[in-house]
Amino acid sequence: MPRKSSASPKLVGLSNARNRPQIASLDDVYAHIFSSIVDQRLPPGTKLNELALCEIFNTGRRQIAQVLIRLSHDRLVTLHANRGAFVAAPDEAEARTIFEARRIIECEITRIVASEATRDLLKPLRRNVEEETAYRHQGRLREAIRASGEFHILLGSLARNDILAGIVRQLVARTSLVVSLYENQSTMICWHDDHGSFVDLLEGRRIAPAVALMRKHLTHVEESLNFDQRAGGALDLRKIYAPG
Repeated sequence: MPRKSSASPKLVGLSNARNRPQIASLDDVYAHIFSSIVDQRLPPGTKLNELALCEIFNTGRRQIAQVLIRLSHDRLVTLHANRGAFVAAPDEAEARTIFEARRIIECEITRIVASEATRDLLKPLRRNVEEETAYRHQGRLREAIRASGEFHILLGSLARNDILAGIVRQLVARTSLVVSLYENQSTMICWHDDHGSFVDLLEGRRIAPAVALMRKHLTHVEESLNFDQRAGGALDLRKIYAPG
């Protein structure tokens, strides 16, 4: 999977007679919806109405259908015959397999990165930690959530293995769906602090402690979830993507 910029793409406004935006490319539409899932603007269960998406992104129904199929291959969208497309809503069993996969893959990525880490190599992770901390202090939770997910995506890219990086990117997005459904506000407020300590271990090339912290970090996130609760209802697509 090709690497993409971590910056969120500029949203395409709703089409109207006075202001006709450029037609969005398939990659742009995919990136918009993917980013909206990662930062939890699109909650699990939201119906992805094709006609509404055509209007929002000023593109054709065939193109929207191709994007939804691509997202379904990523397990981020569920396609139902005669009902349409919905943002995926993982159950507890699926959620636990996602975390199991992340522990296996990201612990190995950690070993790879820690074995060759330099201060310059780790600069993107340092910047990410600073950004996430600033967002949280400013109360900008959505941006903080996005930055937290991007930390793991950035780490995956540092292993210089496109296949591993693509898998991590998909798993991070699926984790965002899980957290959106089962987040326990009373116990999840501290796990993001692990990122700064983790970078310190990488910089010192302390491979075993870094791997142990990654495993503990992901396990902590999983154990913080409350599988007895579900998040609120789905949102209207036009409200999510309406121009500000």
